[in-house]
This record gives sequence, C-alpha cells and structure tokens, in this order.
Amino acid sequence: MIKLKPSVEKLNAYFVNDVPCKVKLDANEGSNYLLKEGLHIDNLQANIYPDSDCKVLREKLSKYYNCKTENILVGNGSSELINMVINAYCEKKDKVVSFIPTFSMYQTYCDLCGAEYVGVKCNEDFSQNIDNLIEKILEVNPKIVLLCNPNNPTGYVTKKDEIIKLLNNVNNSLIIIDEAYADFLGDSVIDLINKYDNLVVMRTLSKAFGLAGLRVGAMIGNEELIKYIWKVKVPYNVNMLSQIAAIKALDNINLVNSYIGEVNRLREELSRNLKKIKFTVYDSGSNFVFVESPVDNLFEKLMNCGILIRKFNFNGKIYYRITVGTEEENEILINEIRKLL
Repeated sequence: MIKLKPSVEKLNAYFVNDVPCKVKLDANEGSNYLLKEGLHIDNLQANIYPDSDCKVLREKLSKYYNCKTENILVGNGSSELINMVINAYCEKKDKVVSFIPTFSMYQTYCDLCGAEYVGVKCNEDFSQNIDNLIEKILEVNPKIVLLCNPNNPTGYVTKKDEIIKLLNNVNNSLIIIDEAYADFLGDSVIDLINKYDNLVVMRTLSKAFGLAGLRVGAMIGNEELIKYIWKVKVPYNVNMLSQIAAIKALDNINLVNSYIGEVNRLREELSRNLKKIKFTVYDSGSNFVFVESPVDNLFEKLMNCGILIRKFNFNGKIYYRITVGTEEENEILINEIRKLL
C-alpha cells in the first residue's frame, strides 16, 4: 500500500459515533425550527453548478453581520474555512498558537499541512489568560493565532477588550477569532475587521440557526484580506441546495433571535438544575454546558439510557459537555441523572 505523507500518516481517522438514542445532546446542534416544514424550490436547476461566489447568500449574510458583501467569503461550514486558511498560510514547521483545551480540529488541520500546533494552557477553572497567550505568541512568532470565543468545549467567554488587547499586541500573525457560538453571546469583533488588517472572524449557521446539516459558514475580514484569501477557495464549494436553504433561513432573523433567547434561558435553567444535584458547572456563553459530574462513568450510563453527551479527559480528569436541548430533553436528562444518583 502506498503510504500517506508523514504528517498525515500519524493521524487517527475521525469517525462520528452512530449510536441510536432518544435524546442527542453531544454535538451542539440547534433545533430544527427554521426549515421544519421543509423547503419548496421551484425550477431547481440541478444540472448546473451552483453560484461559486454565493452572491445572494453573501448579501443576506452581510445584512445579518452588519458588514459589506465584499467582507465575506462563504464556505462549506466554518471548519472548511479554518482548514483553508491554515493550509494557505502555513508551510511545514510553521507555528499556530491557540489555547488548550479548545476545538480539537485546530490541531488536526495543523497536522495535515505539517504545521506545529502550540497550545497555551487555560487556567484550572478553564478561564483564559490573554497575557499568557500574547507572551507565547511573541516568543514563537506563529503564522496564525486561533481563539475560539465562546470556547468549545468549555464555554468560556473572552471579553472583547481582551481580544482588542491581543490585536493591539500582535501584528505579525493572522488572528482568527472563531465565533461559531457568538450568536448566543450577542457580542462579536466583526466591527473591528477594518481596524485590524490581520483579523479574520469565522461564523456558522450550524448552531444558532440549527442548520448543521447544510454546512454553511462565513469568513469575515477586511476587503483586501478576503480578496487575498479568495485565491485558495475551491470553486463551487457550497452546493446549490445549501445556498437556497440558507438564504431562506436568513429571511427569518426574528425567529433566530427568539430561538437564541430561548436557548440562553434553557441553558441557565439546565445549569441551575445540574448544580442542585451537585454537578460543577462552568460558566458558558454557548448552547452547551461544561461540567464535572458526581456520577462515575456518566457518559456510559447515560448512553445506556439512550442519552448522548460528550466526554473529555483533561489532565487525568473527566469532564462532560452537554448540549442544551429542548425543555423536554433537558427534563429527561435531569430525571435520568437523578435515577443514577
């Protein structure tokens, strides 16, 4: 068998657990509320390629993100865009700096192109010290800095003035702020893209819009930077059906805002109920909570009950990430945990 290149050979394949369940709270997916009645399309021209530039979709996104169409590049999920940028900027042994723990795919994307991933440890309570991050950046001079805000899987929120401090102190690296969950936070640094020429913001319709199955993400930056990165965009990367469905969804922002408010309410309610049964619950600005459990082997025991959550092992300790479900799903979760207790 012909071997893969060395940087890829050492990787483990990513497989998603396909486990039958009654309550799925493991992937931070949103509810199916925008397109639950389906999508009717007249005169679908499936025989032609989709709009490679996503012109109409970018116009809709520009209104939602309050920027110009020229500030946006659309991708097949924000994950494609992050991978695209790392591959575009990083050669073998170039460095990428980020906090750890954070979104695990950052390191995978670095490994794919042979870049070196440099992790800066979060504090014991999973808060993130921007001064420590800046110190490491100035030490190793990375091509890219990645900051997930709110952070996945911990839910930690880096305040905007801290991100501004980062931007003011780092001029020689591309700074990517991954705002996959920022809709729930209600804050963003998109308004800074024209002030800092090394700033890129990543957004997605997978979470607050509940459209993970469409794989639609957006890269937002100043016009010159987006035009520059466009060099490496694959043509026709977002299919026709995803574009049409996303455009329809963006015509219902009032529903999106209502849903965001409901998720934030349910998150706080879920956090309170978990604390009542002696869970340690970390503050979150996302559509999930990050917890320590008084129940041993919680992941396995809940899976046996038909409930899926995510399990993490950091520094020899077990933590769990639980997506905020519907009121009914959260109630089922709490009742099953009470039975285990």
